[in-house]
Amino acid sequence: MASAPPLETAGLVGSPQPPSYEEAMIHPYPQYPPGAVPAPHGYAMVPQQPYPTHAPVPPITSPVVSVQTIYVQPGTVFGDQPVQTRCPVCTQIVVTRLEFNSGALAWLTCAALSIFGCFYGCCLIPFCVDGLKDATHHCSNCNSVLGIYKRL
Repeated sequence: MASAPPLETAGLVGSPQPPSYEEAMIHPYPQYPPGAVPAPHGYAMVPQQPYPTHAPVPPITSPVVSVQTIYVQPGTVFGDQPVQTRCPVCTQIVVTRLEFNSGALAWLTCAALSIFGCFYGCCLIPFCVDGLKDATHHCSNCNSVLGIYKRL
């Protein structure tokens, strides 16, 4: 097996020698002047401008949000009888007040009676019977409409 020729015979006499182990331990990284960083081969150093400093920005505040409480009553069914419920307007537990209005069933009954010969006012009887009218539920405290029960 052939050994490597000595450095003097390889034509490398005058080239810089790598540092010894002791020198590498004392200075593990190459020493450059302060502020100077060596550029990779083939690149030129371009001076950079310092980054601009920004003026302090006031913190972003979120707008004021108003919260509305909604009461959900899944068990409340409005019919033709008063019910006990919580009013969403005044937030009181109340028994509803009913108001009856002539709806589709009252008009259809009137038309059917007139077809079968109930003239001279007898066909107007459905407008006097609350059982044939639609019911509107009102709050007994603030009079707001809570629900409507339609017959048809």
